Amino acid sequence: MNSLVKSYGKGLTGIFLALTAVWIALLIVLPQARMIERAFTYVDRSGDAATLSLEIDRAYTRVFDIDTDLRDLRAQLQAGQEAGQAAGGAPVGGLPSPSLVPSPSLTPSPSLTPSPSLTPSPSQPSPAAPSPGVAPSPFAPPQQAALPLEEVEGRIVALEEEKAGLQGRIAELEAIEAETTKTAGISESYSAKNFTNMSELHFRIFLSTIFYALCVTLLSFVVCYPVAYAAATAKSANKVALMMLGLIIPYAINELLRIFSWVMILEKQGILNGVLDALGLIDMQAGEGIRFVASNGAVFTVMVYAYVLFMVFPIYNTIETLDKNQIEAARDLGSSTWRIHWRVVLPHAKPGIAVGAIMTFMLSAGSIAVPEIVGRGLHPDWFAQVIYRRFFEAGSWNEGAAYSLALLVACIAFILVNMAVFRVGIRDIAK
Repeated sequence: MNSLVKSYGKGLTGIFLALTAVWIALLIVLPQARMIERAFTYVDRSGDAATLSLEIDRAYTRVFDIDTDLRDLRAQLQAGQEAGQAAGGAPVGGLPSPSLVPSPSLTPSPSLTPSPSLTPSPSQPSPAAPSPGVAPSPFAPPQQAALPLEEVEGRIVALEEEKAGLQGRIAELEAIEAETTKTAGISESYSAKNFTNMSELHFRIFLSTIFYALCVTLLSFVVCYPVAYAAATAKSANKVALMMLGLIIPYAINELLRIFSWVMILEKQGILNGVLDALGLIDMQAGEGIRFVASNGAVFTVMVYAYVLFMVFPIYNTIETLDKNQIEAARDLGSSTWRIHWRVVLPHAKPGIAVGAIMTFMLSAGSIAVPEIVGRGLHPDWFAQVIYRRFFEAGSWNEGAAYSLALLVACIAFILVNMAVFRVGIRDIAK
């Protein structure tokens, strides 16, 4: 605080602190408080309110079906009128196909020749029985005889009247629902049911996601530690600059584009299978390509790539502060490379490893873009996908808040365990 006042003065320091407080309150404290409140608010939708909602949904579904039927009947009516005008006589109901269910336009397929036994006589039309095993649609004309235009028009009028009645009924039910929502069966109470009602499947996905995030964190450390050590111990500044530039350049591209690029690499017709095909290991033309995206391994790979910087830079920053004479002294005393890392480098890099592990774990556990894009439906779901569906597909925001809070608690528990394992405190991590 004193250093801020000395550097910027009391006025600018006060403004900075005020903006920071507003930012913390609006973007962290209030959203989290609202999420916790909704997570422990159980909404009981039993009783009259649920009946009203179900009836409204059914009415909307019936209106949609009526619109579909009206579109088909109007197309049939127009086709019959055009056919009648072309024949120069009274309009007929349509031109049925002799042996097939008529298409929406009722125009027979030009590539099919009617069977002589099923072709009606010009002077005396004789309807035949429908082809066995083919069920016509409810409003479609019979297979051998088209509906009269009068009957089609009558059905159109009847459906329009039914639709108008349903729309009036929907407006009436919605008004009742709006007036009686608080007393018609929708009751809210503070409870932990949003957590205890979690299905067994969702709980297994939750545990699996924690395990998957741990796997991504471990893989990221295995990949990033050698890179961070090489960059921190490089004697040439140009070499360090090139390594850092190579890590940073891909992040100039949008994250979604980077994920899609990996999809193009790992898909069945992707670049990786193309390389294997060029080496003669597989034959893509014979369908021997491997669909790498159909596994969590592909998701792990893309996540490690997506979050590599969050593991590299904390480790690099801590190793860079290590006195390199300690490494030379250990080597002169006959220590092996493995022992040097285990006894000298890793103990010094513990704060950086802890920070990298925390950031990578939390980003992996809460990621929605990578598991949703990479091989969607071809690998087990992640818990972030379940949370997304609770919010935006099921419309159950309280359950979504409860699931989100459960994931947040798991991440906080990981942070505390991580700090205990590496024996680092908040000050060590802050450095």
